[in-house]
Amino acid sequence: MRLFGCFTFVFALAGASAHAQQLTETVVLSVSSSTVRWADVYKTTGRADDPYLHLRVLEKKKGTDPWVFKELAHHLVVTPQALEASRIKRKAKTYAYKDVEFLGTYRRWLNDPAIRAETPVCDKTILSCLKNAGSD
Repeated sequence: MRLFGCFTFVFALAGASAHAQQLTETVVLSVSSSTVRWADVYKTTGRADDPYLHLRVLEKKKGTDPWVFKELAHHLVVTPQALEASRIKRKAKTYAYKDVEFLGTYRRWLNDPAIRAETPVCDKTILSCLKNAGSD
């Protein structure tokens, strides 16, 4: 019985850690006649050293199959102000895609101070940060 209790405790901790990193909202960033861009936003741990929002940015051409999409940013760190500046009022159909890679990258970011130090933080609009990152 004691062994079962230990396993239950370990699984409960693992579940809490995964839950702390789940998708919290989807924000539409741009809509054109042919393309929709959106951010899946993950906010997280409540850690004092992580005041940011973590997201992945996706793009989908209208009229394509649901599994045909482009990931514009695998893991983007943004300020709450940058997210609000990026949000548009227009509604659009978005899709939910597996986020296993995002969650792994995010965990590495959380656990490695060197990675956190070299990761840029977007403090403008999300699309302008992506554009600037592409021009480097």
